[in-house]
Amino acid sequence: MRLIYTIVRSLNNNLVLAQDVHHEELVLFGTGIGFKKKKGDFISDEYVTKVFQIKTSGENTSKILDGISPEMLSLAEKIISLADNKLQKAFNGSLLIALADHIQSAIERISENMTLNESNLQWEIPFLYHNEYEVGTNALKLIKAETDVDLPDIEASFIALHLVNAQQATDSMDETMHITKITKSIVMAIQSYFNISLKKDTIDYSRFVTHIRYFMNRQLRKIQSNSSPNDELYGIIEKQYPDAFLCAQNLRTMLQREYSITVNNDEIIYLVIHIQRILQITK
Repeated sequence: MRLIYTIVRSLNNNLVLAQDVHHEELVLFGTGIGFKKKKGDFISDEYVTKVFQIKTSGENTSKILDGISPEMLSLAEKIISLADNKLQKAFNGSLLIALADHIQSAIERISENMTLNESNLQWEIPFLYHNEYEVGTNALKLIKAETDVDLPDIEASFIALHLVNAQQATDSMDETMHITKITKSIVMAIQSYFNISLKKDTIDYSRFVTHIRYFMNRQLRKIQSNSSPNDELYGIIEKQYPDAFLCAQNLRTMLQREYSITVNNDEIIYLVIHIQRILQITK
């Protein structure tokens, strides 16, 4: 059975703001779907290739879109397609607006001769999110090709951070940046403890950092397992992987001391397993 959407407004030839049968507003992408479309027209999902479900905290989606040019929305959609192909990960629908708004602001800064100061961010993001950063660098090339604007390299890091933010259940970009800072501390501590250098351009490293992000999301939200603490498994893990276990204990101390985060034994088990896995791959 086909889904039918009702057009709220055409954004450009390939993007429309529409409502589904539940009157929820969505941004739809598809070649030519906005051509000569007007409010109240219907469109079948067979012509739609991508759906962006926008979370606006009660604010009217159409009003938000008023401040973003259709060209920036199309550009953001193309960058998201790059990310889809490269990362093979699910992004929340709000990425379209967040990315379009960021790119538009970055281009405006260039036109007004405003520059961003160097930040640790531009060095941390390639270190932690290699694949997302690679999408960011390719996005800068795409932006140059379509707008003839050369954005500074730091913008690749910001684009990467938007991609990271859209993969996880964080409340804000500030929270994502906080998690990024702590994740970097964890990775650096592991490398220092074992005197190794993790290979940042591997899929295994990307998965490892993703697991650390999930771990940090749980800690910041104080999400506890519903199951009873598994003291037997904790003892087995300690004996089977003593080096990874001691490293995890050091991380527990560091997180408590520097970030006031208390890590329970179940989460220590989780850390040990993933530390041990990345060590086996690295050796």
